[in-house]
Amino acid sequence: MQYQADISYEEDKASFYENNQNMKVPEFHTREISSTTYVKNLFKNPTSRSLSYLKNIFPVIDWFPHYPTNLNWMLSDFITGVTVAIVLVPQSMSYAKLATLSPEFGLYSAFIGAMFYFLFATSREICIGPVAVLSQEVGKIVTRVQGKYPGLYSNEEIATTLALISGGIVLGIGLLKLGFIVELLSLPAILAFTTGSAFNIVAGQLAGLFGFSKKAGKHKSTCETIIAFLKHLPDTEVDVAFGLTGLVILYIWQFTCEYYLKKYKSDAKKRIAITYILNLRTAFVIIISTCISFGVLRYRPHSKKAPYSIIGDIPSGLKHVGRFVPPPGLAKHIASELPISTIVLVLEHISISKSFARINGYRVNPNQEFIAIGVTNMVGTFFGAYPVTGSFSRTALSAKCGVKTPLKALITGCSVLLSIYCFTNGFYYIPNATLCAIIIHCVAGLLASYKLTTKLYMFSPVDFIIFITGVFITVFATIEDGIYFALCASAAQLLWRLCLPNGSFLGRVKVATLENPILLPAGLKTSSENSTSENGSVTSINKTPFNESTKQALNPPTSYVYKWVPLPKEPNNPSKVHTRFINGNINVEKPPSGVLVYRMSESFVYSNCSLQIDQIIAKVRADYKPHNDNRERLWCEYTYAESNWKENWKHLKMGNFRKFFNKEIKDLEDANAGDDVSYDGNESDEYIQNRKRIEDSRPVFRILHLDFSQVVAVDATSVQALLDLQMTIDHFVGPQWEMHFSGIINPWITRALINAGFGAKRVDVTKIENSYLKRNLQNGWFEKLSTPSFLNRYLKSSTGSIDLEDTEFTDKADVFPGDLEVGFAEDNRSLPLYSTDYPNIHFDIPSYSGYD
Repeated sequence: MQYQADISYEEDKASFYENNQNMKVPEFHTREISSTTYVKNLFKNPTSRSLSYLKNIFPVIDWFPHYPTNLNWMLSDFITGVTVAIVLVPQSMSYAKLATLSPEFGLYSAFIGAMFYFLFATSREICIGPVAVLSQEVGKIVTRVQGKYPGLYSNEEIATTLALISGGIVLGIGLLKLGFIVELLSLPAILAFTTGSAFNIVAGQLAGLFGFSKKAGKHKSTCETIIAFLKHLPDTEVDVAFGLTGLVILYIWQFTCEYYLKKYKSDAKKRIAITYILNLRTAFVIIISTCISFGVLRYRPHSKKAPYSIIGDIPSGLKHVGRFVPPPGLAKHIASELPISTIVLVLEHISISKSFARINGYRVNPNQEFIAIGVTNMVGTFFGAYPVTGSFSRTALSAKCGVKTPLKALITGCSVLLSIYCFTNGFYYIPNATLCAIIIHCVAGLLASYKLTTKLYMFSPVDFIIFITGVFITVFATIEDGIYFALCASAAQLLWRLCLPNGSFLGRVKVATLENPILLPAGLKTSSENSTSENGSVTSINKTPFNESTKQALNPPTSYVYKWVPLPKEPNNPSKVHTRFINGNINVEKPPSGVLVYRMSESFVYSNCSLQIDQIIAKVRADYKPHNDNRERLWCEYTYAESNWKENWKHLKMGNFRKFFNKEIKDLEDANAGDDVSYDGNESDEYIQNRKRIEDSRPVFRILHLDFSQVVAVDATSVQALLDLQMTIDHFVGPQWEMHFSGIINPWITRALINAGFGAKRVDVTKIENSYLKRNLQNGWFEKLSTPSFLNRYLKSSTGSIDLEDTEFTDKADVFPGDLEVGFAEDNRSLPLYSTDYPNIHFDIPSYSGYD
């Protein structure tokens, strides 16, 4: 089927050029960005920017003045704050046990974490306080430090010092606005960390649930903890009555409420009521178990040991208020533990806050969140607190309760402070097994579900492997090893993609737009009786109820544009999973003869420039004609298939070897004398003749077009690689080619390319060292690529050329050599898109139809 579009396109193009030759277009000289511009922008308006920086540290200044005017905010935040406090109090005491601290330190940490966060918050849902994973990590650090330095430091001193130093590190990151480093925490790393840690915590609480935690002991790996638990099952105590019963109640309560939430998903009032009932389950279990325990122990003296493990005495009020001074040498001894504690501190908080912000339609500022958790942990040291961060379960609870502003954190903190002063006598009777049940129930929700794991595999098999491996390492080694592996594997994956880019050679697709086309049914077959028009297009299809409409659908379009896509059958391109997917039946044309189009990928920097440059050089050497057919080939250009063993072995005979050697000496002397004559074997050899025949049939290389639309940065190494590429291609095909660029999105890239000499027509015979290239340049190979002034004089003196004598710009203006891309101003004036000084820098990839 022969399209008429080609003819129409060429006619339209000829008509356009006939009517628009020598249009008067003003010159445009691009203003190259300079280093002083960058410095001025960096330090402009220092006073206002400093005041704005200080003001932004306290976002509460912006929204709090509007708070008293909105009663809906007040009511929602009060209900949410009290509800979260009801959950936070038992959780904080439970998590303090994980950190090997007394329960009151969990309450202190919960109070201070909630109280101060609202001043710096950019997330309304997040709830700062003790969390299971971080508490578990603090407990392990305390155990390791005391194992190395027994009796030198108390548990509380180690935990509080850890909060002081890690909080200071995070605060410094926030103040320096280095929050972007949180983007290095990939989803597989976060999932591996949370899942592995949750599994570790659940395994560690099983012994306490059954009442033999002291006999089972503490172990480094999760698998060892599970083995110890199974070995000591015969040692089960009466604690299991509180533990298992509480755990069963928690899960029955949860599944029942979730069932009714699904049942009444269209009834908003019932859903809100059920949500509150659902989130009161931990408070109900701990109140009931405490009441039962009180009934059993109310007449037993505190000095007498209880038949099951209980929390015991908790001091009322804030007993540890004061300036905290770390013991001498402790900071040095916990220095090796700081990386993992800081990573966990940041990992949970930022991932949770960003997730809920995306869900609820606002943005979290990572720098401000760093400041918030840094200040919170440092201020907490005045109250004896240990490290705290954002909690997933309590944040989800805040979202479900309809929180409106971060002020709910202040209400939560006040509620916890009230419990510290008023309810500590009742806390004495809480069974430890009940706290273990609450921990297991809360932490089990952090385990990645099979649905999430399946989706991760469907999204990226490599990320799935990182996640699964990280979980296994966490279970069979330690949490630290699992976190470090997941982070290092994600970083390695990033470096792999950066160092092995998916740059590709492009081809053209003719793309037309049809208005209201009729889509034919899949598998529709045309009969042999279909009529055909003069241009070969099908005009009708038999046995269809819409012949007239089908005629219009099958007629070829009269105009089209070119789109550039990776060539699907190009062996140098990456596999098809990395290329753009289009209809496989569409013909992807190769670029016009002599034109090579290559799309860079990723940042074109030192880590990946060599591979992409090598691909381009290999393509040019393989597909285009060298400038000198008689040049001496390099050793790496020979292939095994072209070897003529019989002819080669003749040189081993002494007489032939002398002749061959003498010929080589003569060729070397001629080359030193300035003649570009070289010998490349016996000219009568069949494989030499075949090689020359192939090289003679290859096209002349004319344009290398580099698509920079995916490149966000370059560096000195990559720009030098482009210069090396230019020199290498010059020596192979001669200098009669051009290097074009398109899609540059960063002005610093343009600056680098211009200062490297790219973008403009180039001709400088004095800098050509190769005598063969210099001689041909002087003979006029490159005249057409000379300056506009030379071309203007050439056009004036040539017969049949454009006459510029009657224009008023004869003495001042020059004819632009070649096609110029123009846009249109509001008054319809034609203006150059890019600088007329650099015609090889384009807005988009041209069609290069003139080369067809």
